[in-house]
Amino acid sequence: MSDEATALAPRATRSQRISAAFTATLIAVPFALLVGVGWFWAAGGFAGDQEPATGPVTVDLSVNNQPSMIDAKTETVCRALLANLPVTVDEHGSRPVEPASASERAAAWGDPAIVLRCGVGPAATTAGSTGQVVDFNGLSWLVTEGKDVTFLRALNRSVAVDLRLPAPYNVGRFGSLLRPLSKPIVDSVPPAA
Repeated sequence: MSDEATALAPRATRSQRISAAFTATLIAVPFALLVGVGWFWAAGGFAGDQEPATGPVTVDLSVNNQPSMIDAKTETVCRALLANLPVTVDEHGSRPVEPASASERAAAWGDPAIVLRCGVGPAATTAGSTGQVVDFNGLSWLVTEGKDVTFLRALNRSVAVDLRLPAPYNVGRFGSLLRPLSKPIVDSVPPAA
């Protein structure tokens, strides 16, 4: 356009310019948000919206890389314990365990899996331990904290019972996880003689 044509063209009023800017904003902002959410989702965002894993959890029943053998009394106690365990622990649903031999001596909940094992190794005492002891519902637990996992062993029971709490459960949440598990252990696993 020439300078003469520009001078003859009608000029937009201030309200027309504001209206045009407002209309452009109404179109651009939702489009930008939509594109941003799409990129976030494509990059793996909204991972918390995924369903928790419900598949089997592989449980190691060995002690120092040796198979853990149990006698008939321990097997009976472990079966009774597993029959009395809750279906959920702090809103985390139970999961099957494998191998098949572990199903009579272990239980798991949640994702990542909280794992309880029964009859693996000797029963725990505080003798020679450096871990912290916590009490819930009449049961004492020896706590050994690791970098990514906290291990707990039920104390003064006739049969060994231990619990593996992976991150994020292992940070200040013992109570909500141990309360529903302590009573079945006290009721099913006799105290040490």
